Amino acid sequence: MKFLKENENTQRYIDNIFSVVNAAKADPEAINATAGCLYDEEGKLFTYNCVGEADRSITEMQRSAYAASPAGNKEYVDLVCDFVLEGKVSNSHVAIASAGGTGAIYMAIKTCLSDGDTIIYPEISWGNYRVIANENNLEVLTYDVYDLNDLFNKIDMAPGKVFLIANSPCENPLGHAYSMNEWKAIMAKLNNLNKEVILLCDIAYIDYAREREYFSLFNEISDNVLVILAASCSKAFSYYGQRLGLMIAINNDKEFLDLYLNLCSRLARATWSNLNNAGMLSVAKVLKENKDGYLKELSEAREMLKKRTDLFIRQADDCGLELYTFCDGFFVTLKMKDNESRDEAHKLLLDNHIYTIKVNKGIRVALCSTPLKVVDGLAYKIKELL
Repeated sequence: MKFLKENENTQRYIDNIFSVVNAAKADPEAINATAGCLYDEEGKLFTYNCVGEADRSITEMQRSAYAASPAGNKEYVDLVCDFVLEGKVSNSHVAIASAGGTGAIYMAIKTCLSDGDTIIYPEISWGNYRVIANENNLEVLTYDVYDLNDLFNKIDMAPGKVFLIANSPCENPLGHAYSMNEWKAIMAKLNNLNKEVILLCDIAYIDYAREREYFSLFNEISDNVLVILAASCSKAFSYYGQRLGLMIAINNDKEFLDLYLNLCSRLARATWSNLNNAGMLSVAKVLKENKDGYLKELSEAREMLKKRTDLFIRQADDCGLELYTFCDGFFVTLKMKDNESRDEAHKLLLDNHIYTIKVNKGIRVALCSTPLKVVDGLAYKIKELL
């Protein structure tokens, strides 16, 4: 194709999530279980009061100014890093601000993989992994998150270095989480491989599970292992449009980490150049001056979400609606035998004003954006239709 780089992917891109989200907004009868954002019980976007107060305290001059560097404001980076790790990682690590959790994932892939390399991620997962992999000309292996043997087989199949994405806890879309014993088995496998290993932990939703115990395993990694955490302030602070996150790299070699941080800073400069200064100032202010208030609001948000997921799963069990096993998170997923039956079921739900998102071998129901009064009876409605 003229004007474009060689082998550019010119297939027309359609974002399946946003197209269904917009269709739901246009339907006055919609049961909208599409959006990956937390909504309150009035059906409005949930926001943290302490974040709003911090945001309103930012002056116009601060709001309009550039951030300190492409790597982000130091106070923001330090405070968010401490907030994410909770003192559980004593091994050498560095951190850099990113454009949301997506930006952290993009930086990790862009800096660690070359054209034709292989990336490993869950068979049922966030669709953007596939988009990023395609954009970087990567080969893909997928694994069953419920089967460690399948994961280990895929690790063994990977030619060259291993680049593994694990989205746990609160996996999007399954709500799956590995137990501590499973994490120990995974890390033992990676530590004993005789080649380079990059473990990318997508922890975008981790604050809605509070599960961080497995971070301690990163203190005893082999020299061949690089752990990267991709954290999202969009989810943690219900601050979606500000596009802020953090990438944390953990490795035994301090000299390598210094080089890697410099490399990521250069990539950030060449990609988004500079991040949202006002957003970073607001998040830093919350963590520095009102962390207890934030944690109280976070606990209330988790409880609101848990009531919805508990109710939906209980009623699904009652009526025999088959779901993938769920631990924590924003979503539950209906189990489908294949993608043909999934497409038929999804269309049937849309025809009856129930808006959900198609995923591989399943249909994602966003209980995060569905008030409890709407969740009540929803499983029965879906079961009756299907």
